[in-house]
Amino acid sequence: MTISSTQYDTAFSKIQNLTWLPWVGSNFFQRPAHKRLLVVGESHYFKNQAECEERSKDTIYTRDVVSESLVDYEWTTPTLNNIPKLLFMKSSIEIDRARLWGDSAYYNFIQRPVDYNRDGLPERPTPDDFITGWQTFIEVVRIIQPSHCLFIGVTAANSFNHAMSSPNLSFVPVVCTKKVGRTWARKARLEIDGTTTELCFVQHTGKYFRCSLWHDYLEADQPGLMNWLDAESYTTKRDGLAA
Repeated sequence: MTISSTQYDTAFSKIQNLTWLPWVGSNFFQRPAHKRLLVVGESHYFKNQAECEERSKDTIYTRDVVSESLVDYEWTTPTLNNIPKLLFMKSSIEIDRARLWGDSAYYNFIQRPVDYNRDGLPERPTPDDFITGWQTFIEVVRIIQPSHCLFIGVTAANSFNHAMSSPNLSFVPVVCTKKVGRTWARKARLEIDGTTTELCFVQHTGKYFRCSLWHDYLEADQPGLMNWLDAESYTTKRDGLAA
């Protein structure tokens, strides 16, 4: 069974506003410094206020989601199911899920539970949520030092430049690179404690996501990331199941 590393949980526990511990694959820290992928989701949605309150106390909830859905494939959502399609143009059952997520990290940018049925509609994170999210992101990156961050959704990019100017960090501002379908792809760069991290923002992988268009975009705009992911041969298939 692939489980998250707890190597840096003490450091994570000191991050203000970090509700859920990030998933960090057991092999992540053995990866070359320029081949470390952090996937950044947006929010954890819950059905009602009671569930929101319950899950806000469950510090390993994100890890359970990765283990149950992305690794063991016990259940899925379009958002999670489209991540391997985005990266490899393969379904979850066609990739070596245990090895991919054993090598990678994952956490959600918005670190408070979001109500899926508030006033009959899914709640949206506020601008303040995204500013707080960047403060938390900086500390997560400082600890795990990813070379590449793939953001599932582009909204966080809107506040990146403003958020980065406050801590006096070295960064390359967000730029819109190409319109893919109806969404502008974005990218930026951040340097923390000598580690350079490339940030790539794609359309949210939920409804209406066109995997082939965004996969082609990543191939063209992020060849470094896509080349080393391809070289790892995560797309191993055996008898219809991930190896």
